[in-house]
Amino acid sequence: MGLNIVSSGGNFDPWVKYNAKAGKWLFKDGDEEVEVMDPSFVADFSNIKTGWFLFMEGQAPDKVYDIDLNTLAPKPSDAHKRGFELRLFSKASFKGVVEMCSSSMHVCNAINELYDQYEADNAGKLPVIKANGVTPSKDKFGTNYKPNLSIEKWVTRPAEFDAKAEANDDIPHHAPKAAATNDASEF
Repeated sequence: MGLNIVSSGGNFDPWVKYNAKAGKWLFKDGDEEVEVMDPSFVADFSNIKTGWFLFMEGQAPDKVYDIDLNTLAPKPSDAHKRGFELRLFSKASFKGVVEMCSSSMHVCNAINELYDQYEADNAGKLPVIKANGVTPSKDKFGTNYKPNLSIEKWVTRPAEFDAKAEANDDIPHHAPKAAATNDASEF
């Protein structure tokens, strides 16, 4: 009788990534990966994680999270880069709650700018963010594309974030419980 440790092929949560080399948003749910044009979404900045990330083709990312947003974890290797993990919500763009991780300088700069606005203006709500094209930038890696992101409005925390957190106990939940309903529109 062997151990029941054979992989089932991976049952991973849906995710979204921004490819800075191509200037494209890609959404993956199950086996399907599709491009999403200029998505709008709610960003769960109340639970953002920062740390050291290593992305390698064909492998799950290696993530070493900071102790908190003010205390950096030790760098695990020279290959790890600073990055973030953030949950996003949009039924229209992503079919619900997705995870976004990145260590791209261009994506991190865009998220950093939004986080500064979140800290200054949130009044207990979360931002609805709209992607609006890209800005090309030449650097030592060639031309990359920073996503143009803006805060469209502020909303009460969607209940879907809490349902996802309750289904997965290892996701921290620092924000107050969400309202059961949102506006008549998606956000």
